[in-house]
Amino acid sequence: MVARERARVQRMVKILGKFDVVTRQGLMADLGLKKEGIRNFRVKYWYPARDMGYVVMVYAGAPTCPVQAYKLTEKGKAYLAELQQQEAEQNAESEKD
Repeated sequence: MVARERARVQRMVKILGKFDVVTRQGLMADLGLKKEGIRNFRVKYWYPARDMGYVVMVYAGAPTCPVQAYKLTEKGKAYLAELQQQEAEQNAESEKD
């Protein structure tokens, strides 16, 4: 995975970590994407996070459901904990300096 893609997945995981479930519209707003950026959302955020096993659709059997939402998988929650741990360690290091 390239650094830019990894950073996008991390952003999405961190946003989802704040909530149990988030709609596509909510995720796009938090990611700073406009309504017309649905394709960008899918290609640059959703597909990579899904393919890594971090995120799933709440209504997986109905991907075009008007109330479709997304949530972290157990693997995604573990990845979020890892990211938070790394950030805590970095903050502790910077406070030592």
